Amino acid sequence: MQIVSFFLSKIKSFVVDTISHKSGNGKEMQYKIAFISDRLVEFQDFLKRNLNGEYRMDLYEHIEAIRKSIQMIYYDLFIIDLKDEWLTVPPWLLEQANHQYYFQFIFISDFPLPQTLNKKLGEKIYQVMSFGDAKISLSDVFREVQKVVEKRQYRDFKLPSRVRWRPDRLVGNHEEIKRVNEFVEIISKASYTPCLIRGETGTGKDLVSYIIHSNGVKQPGPFIIKNCEFATANELMADIFGLMAENGSSASSRKGLIEQAAGGTLVLKNIERLPAEVQHKLLLYLDSHIIKPVGSEKPKRVDARIIAQTRFDLEKFVKNGSFNPELYFHLKSFEIYLPPLRERRRDIPLLVRYFIQYFSFQYAKKIPAISPMAMNVLKDYYWPGNVEELREVIEHAILTQSGPEINLKNLPDYFNDSRNIPEDVDLLGNCSLKEIERVHIERVLAKMKGNKSKAADFLQISRTTLREKLKNYGLDK
Repeated sequence: MQIVSFFLSKIKSFVVDTISHKSGNGKEMQYKIAFISDRLVEFQDFLKRNLNGEYRMDLYEHIEAIRKSIQMIYYDLFIIDLKDEWLTVPPWLLEQANHQYYFQFIFISDFPLPQTLNKKLGEKIYQVMSFGDAKISLSDVFREVQKVVEKRQYRDFKLPSRVRWRPDRLVGNHEEIKRVNEFVEIISKASYTPCLIRGETGTGKDLVSYIIHSNGVKQPGPFIIKNCEFATANELMADIFGLMAENGSSASSRKGLIEQAAGGTLVLKNIERLPAEVQHKLLLYLDSHIIKPVGSEKPKRVDARIIAQTRFDLEKFVKNGSFNPELYFHLKSFEIYLPPLRERRRDIPLLVRYFIQYFSFQYAKKIPAISPMAMNVLKDYYWPGNVEELREVIEHAILTQSGPEINLKNLPDYFNDSRNIPEDVDLLGNCSLKEIERVHIERVLAKMKGNKSKAADFLQISRTTLREKLKNYGLDK
């Protein structure tokens, strides 16, 4: 192990800070390569063969790449080794994709890559290799891509059959979420077809609206959101359909949101709050794509998608006469229902992993693990704020976490209420004896509100012993 550490220290010392370099024979180096991996030691044979002074090769761990904002260095080739599945993408890589100069990527991954990479990088992805294949043939692919970069030519790119792109979609394996993703893919292809998205607060209605908008066949136009709550009928008429001043003054006239969203999408939140006359005019627009601004008799054709959002079952509003039945059935033909998080609890661990990665990338922190105790508390919580609440909880945890994992103490204070701690957590078969002891101590501390004396009494050990165990398990911070 000492030999490996020495080797890594030597190859990482090869990292240089200047953009232009010269080799031993005085020729300027042509290639600048970034190799990003958390397991560089696994590629020592490749590195020994290729760290030969003919080009610059900078070696980074993933967290170094994030912190150093390496998109400011103009590399010809990125080799990115993904040890764990990427559920989200680091901001630096998305920024790198916006550069217009010529560069290529080799990805090493045993997992599907996010579709965001495919959309952003496109033909700049030269190869996707499994870890096993990379151990054997990375040098061959490396030599191939050098020739391509030298000639500045793209080659035909095909994914291996075992690696499939995942389209932009909601994160989750629940059957209802799978159906939502399938329907969103279908509705996205119909450029201006309206739809209704129903679900509790925090279930992702805005996100689904944007996915439908951005996944369209055509290059999407503007994406505009209008909240229909707490606005009068006259205000909504002018805001949505536009206003033409009586004297024709352009200073007093304004375009409506439908016209502003031409070629794109207008989202109407809380559609159940639309007054009757606005509902009727919206129905006319959906039938004809013709609008007349308030105060004008001149019709205008505008093509924009209308997405309606609601927390309620609109059929009840139809039955009590407060919602136009024709408009309801027009929208209901393309309805998307987003279930609350408490009805899809098996997705919570996946969502937790996603948000841990996302906020670790955002705040340039090493991706932590999460303790079994903290995960069980999250899985058992009622989640009145749904996925949006979970997102905020994980952001809080990432910001307050300082050790190798997220513990119960990193969750907001209301999770330390003993009523939120499951009494029947089944850990046997999934944890070592030491892990079970650590989880039990963490649980008792939470019940005792962090009082170590009470916790020691409950555990029937001395306070000194408890302090030692807390230190050994990293719970003494």
